Amino acid sequence: MKTSRKISFVLLAAMLSIGFANAQLGIQAGYSNSKDANSDAALNGFHAGLVYNLPIQGPVSLQYGLLYNYLTTNNDYWGIANSSTTAHRLDLPVRLAVDFPLGGTVSAFVFGGPNFNYALSQSTKVESGLGSLETNNIYKMEMSNGKKHYSPFDLQLGAGAGLKFNQLSVRFSYDWGMLDRNNSDAIWKNNDMKVGIAYHF
Repeated sequence: MKTSRKISFVLLAAMLSIGFANAQLGIQAGYSNSKDANSDAALNGFHAGLVYNLPIQGPVSLQYGLLYNYLTTNNDYWGIANSSTTAHRLDLPVRLAVDFPLGGTVSAFVFGGPNFNYALSQSTKVESGLGSLETNNIYKMEMSNGKKHYSPFDLQLGAGAGLKFNQLSVRFSYDWGMLDRNNSDAIWKNNDMKVGIAYHF
């Protein structure tokens, strides 16, 4: 019994070592858009970070990464006042991907899976002829019962597609927010879109 367990452990370790030996670490950067699913309010900016591609079997692989997002928006109120919002967020996408060779070193791929999003901060600054006012990080705001007004954590489900040429790839993804980040009566769900370029070493 112990021998069979040892053999199973050795085989599992060998499979994992082969998989990680073929894994590709890379960097990704590109455009980000985050929209409130219940309104037209949106933030635009960029993302950048590390990505990892782990082959599983044949054309199937596991793609994941750690991406930093810088998002902002500006609104002008008839020249009387101007507001600017800035947000900083982290993404941990975990995607199951399938490649489709197109010929030579070019291939297309599709992917889908969860994205774990954590908001580091979001604040708004309003400027007018009367002066300027900046709000604190909204994720630190508390309601009268002591509970946080907004949740920094979000679980999203997303899908996307892309093209790969040698070590370079271009990709598009869209993630639908599953959780309500507003802990009061209002509903706030974020849907995020990304267009990025990745390079694997």
